[in-house]
Amino acid sequence: MTKNLKTYIMNIEIRFDKTGKIIATYNGRDITMEDSPYMIFLSTVGMCSAVYVRAFLNQRNMSLEGVTLTQKIEHNPATNMVEDMGIKVNLNEDFPTKYNRAIKMVVDQCPVKQHLVTPPSVTVTTNFDVLTDA
Repeated sequence: MTKNLKTYIMNIEIRFDKTGKIIATYNGRDITMEDSPYMIFLSTVGMCSAVYVRAFLNQRNMSLEGVTLTQKIEHNPATNMVEDMGIKVNLNEDFPTKYNRAIKMVVDQCPVKQHLVTPPSVTVTTNFDVLTDA
């Protein structure tokens, strides 16, 4: 797909609080249910990735402190569509480099990401469809 010059970059930041809870922010604000469903939808890619990163680090008794994910989204406001998306895992300096490939593979397992890579079909019906199908 050719990039539209009107595309702009959105960065969603994902971090862990002291208890390991995943917090997604956009422009310094937490993304919550009071935000648009679209922003919540977009942030789930990074949040799902964070779940897998947290599990990977916890299994190896590694700290979450300072670990964040940055979800870079190229968004076209004319079409309201995402044209490109990337996830950057920002690891601690003491993270063993031997796990660099493994952490990327873990993020690739995120089912939210997989659904964007291979989207399902979506069918819309109404209760009136049952009446007309009879």
